[in-house]
Amino acid sequence: MPAVSLYEVSITTFAKGLTTLKHILEKAGEHATAQGLDPNAYVNAALCEDMRPLSFQVQVASNTVKKSVWRLTGTDVESWADDETTLAQLVARTQRTLDLVQAVDEASIAGKDDTIVELQMGKAGTKNLPAKAYVLNYALPNLFFHIQTAYAILRAQGVPLGKSDYLGGFMA
Repeated sequence: MPAVSLYEVSITTFAKGLTTLKHILEKAGEHATAQGLDPNAYVNAALCEDMRPLSFQVQVASNTVKKSVWRLTGTDVESWADDETTLAQLVARTQRTLDLVQAVDEASIAGKDDTIVELQMGKAGTKNLPAKAYVLNYALPNLFFHIQTAYAILRAQGVPLGKSDYLGGFMA
């Protein structure tokens, strides 16, 4: 059995995660419309007072993927303001990030498994990790955390999401 490439484990998984995120955001919008609710009320919803809202979860998921593309390919990725205030804007940001990921050429990552990635960890300082370790131990867990938190926020707001809504994008 051939080894899984860095492209498959990163870019392909990023695309599937973003597909999942977009799906749950769109389902939230459909649910709000069907119930006569304001879909934009979800944007500032959080699981508890000391947690960040849905908008933050989507922005960090997007930023994690964008920074990963930059770190893995060395290609400049433009900075986007984290200023979304509507559910439609969060869906659009997710699609824009998905478009960015889908444009990554597999050859741009080939052979870079051991390339050192510098990761700024705030007060903890800088960590230098081989690209494969960065993806497996930071980028993917961080992406999954923020997608799952977005899912949990929407579920707590009454959006009828189930396990298949989360796994669907990954299984496609």
